[in-house]
Amino acid sequence: MVANDADYTMVAASEERLRATMTRREDVIGHPLFEVYDGGAASPGNSQLRASLAEVARTGRPQELKTIGYPLRRPHDEGGKYENRYWDVVNVPVLDEQGQVSYIIHQAENVTESLLEQEAAALRLRESDERLNAALLASGTGTFYWDLHNNRLDMDLPMQRLFGLEGLTSGWLDDLLGTIHPDDRESIAQQCERCARYGDDFEMQFRVRLPEGNERWIFDKGQTFTDANGRPSYMVGACLDITQHKRTEQALHRLNETLEQRVNAEVAARAKTEAALRQSQKMEAVGQLTGGLAHDFNNLLAGVIGSLELLSVRLDQGRTDDLQRYIRSALTSATRATALTHRLLAFSRRQTLDPSPTDLNALIEGMMELLQRTIGPMVSYSTRLSDGLWLTLCDTNQLENALLNLTINARDAMPDGGELTLISENMRLDEPLAQEIGLQPGEYIALGVRDTGVGIPPEKLGYVFDPFYTTKPLGEGTGLGLSMVYGFAKQSGGGVRIESTVGEGTSAWIYLPRHYGQSANLHTPTNTELAPASVEGRTVLVVDDEPNVRSLVTEVLQDMGLNTLEAAEGPSGLRILDSDAHLDLLISDIGLPGGMNGRQLADAAREKRPSLRVLFITGYAEGSVLQRSNASYDYEVLTKPFTISNLEEKVRSMLEPGQEAEET
Repeated sequence: MVANDADYTMVAASEERLRATMTRREDVIGHPLFEVYDGGAASPGNSQLRASLAEVARTGRPQELKTIGYPLRRPHDEGGKYENRYWDVVNVPVLDEQGQVSYIIHQAENVTESLLEQEAAALRLRESDERLNAALLASGTGTFYWDLHNNRLDMDLPMQRLFGLEGLTSGWLDDLLGTIHPDDRESIAQQCERCARYGDDFEMQFRVRLPEGNERWIFDKGQTFTDANGRPSYMVGACLDITQHKRTEQALHRLNETLEQRVNAEVAARAKTEAALRQSQKMEAVGQLTGGLAHDFNNLLAGVIGSLELLSVRLDQGRTDDLQRYIRSALTSATRATALTHRLLAFSRRQTLDPSPTDLNALIEGMMELLQRTIGPMVSYSTRLSDGLWLTLCDTNQLENALLNLTINARDAMPDGGELTLISENMRLDEPLAQEIGLQPGEYIALGVRDTGVGIPPEKLGYVFDPFYTTKPLGEGTGLGLSMVYGFAKQSGGGVRIESTVGEGTSAWIYLPRHYGQSANLHTPTNTELAPASVEGRTVLVVDDEPNVRSLVTEVLQDMGLNTLEAAEGPSGLRILDSDAHLDLLISDIGLPGGMNGRQLADAAREKRPSLRVLFITGYAEGSVLQRSNASYDYEVLTKPFTISNLEEKVRSMLEPGQEAEET
């Protein structure tokens, strides 16, 4: 600050004033203001300041000047040059008792640095805007401001160029919509309406028509802002030229269509080749199966036919002293044929199973003596059975056969002796291992047979479960043992796995599902030493489409003193069941002609004769046909071929002694 009298002579000055103006107190006090601070007569600030001081002296009212430029001369020892300074000035009068201006307080704030910073910032902003505009022009991106209240649209130069509207920096929304392709115009107008009414943001791809007749693809994205009352006020957004992208996309789409056609053709050709390969492999497997089956059955039939022919010749000759030898030979061959078919049915998972809760450890311990005799003295035998082993639900006899088959294979793989170990474990199969075996993840009981034999080469490991495939020398194996094990495990809801290393040995594993329940061993055993019960006078209906089998069964039943009725197919058997005929037992084949199988016949008979006992005789049946019901009184099964004694025993057990005749 500086104080001036009426003729602008300085009578006081602040230290800050002296510092800012680069002067000394003795150079200021008592000297005229414009003599000390001579910015030159042509200085705009000089004339502005003189006019302001004169107005304050005349009116006695303060005046304020903003950002006036006033050059100052530096001291001579600092060069004596003028430097521009910019000031915010306030001139305030000091009045005497008569109300006249006696002094003027001249207060000046140096705003030079602030002004220079503002100018620099403005310059940087201008340069930034120029760079942004250049970048937008180069990238094909335009920006806009849409006043939603007035429907006014402001566009920058890049956006004008995108829409072919050069020179139209500001206009109505309808001016812009007029350039939109007719097919896209309605959808854009609807979305603009939602933005103006509800404050939605805008995002869309559309086409515009340029004045020269070309089309351009635009990607438009805008954000809506609201006013203080929460109503949509304006939108700020950008537009991008995506024409080249769309052309590339369309070209790629056309290429993909062509590529898809080529891929489909290639896949079809590959599928055809794979189908031919699978058919070839299937025919090879069928050829191997039928060849092995024909070979084994020819050998067995030769024994049966030869024995029966010799039996006929001896009867014609009247030589009856040695007939039992031929009968035994025929029966032996037929029994071996039965075992062969059972193994084939096991592989195909069509054998008739009688599952029951089974303790695997108890089964292994019960077979220990038999297994030790089977493997012979050259192989050491050990077990590794887990405590607390879970139960499994399976056919115990078939599991014993499977264990025996695996043990024999292990023995044959150790011709010079070795070690055989039987293992039982509780296992929780996770997804990878379960998928490898072909099972669902869950809890299983594992039976393992491990040997230290010659092992199986990797190229043969994938065929070991095929029927009639064997790694043993010619004549030393049928190739049905492992196929029977495979079929039994699969039919029981489990699976098999073999690990082998040549020269180190093989481990074969059977996985069977865990069973929750009591062991069958807890049931009270049946007394088998009772004398056969008399069943004479009872009536049995025999239904079988094979005349020889039907005749054989009825003859055996008649020899037991039973009355018999016969039917060749389901509907005729059902007519007998619907009649008033008294019946104590129904014996039926599963596979019957006439549109009704044996299980359907039995179910229909039970509707009118709920307590009728049923015995199915079958070679094989689908599991769904022989699915046991929840009724406590269900059925029994006898598997073909069967012996006369087995048939008699089964019939006697079902016709209990003292059973009252059925009421019809």
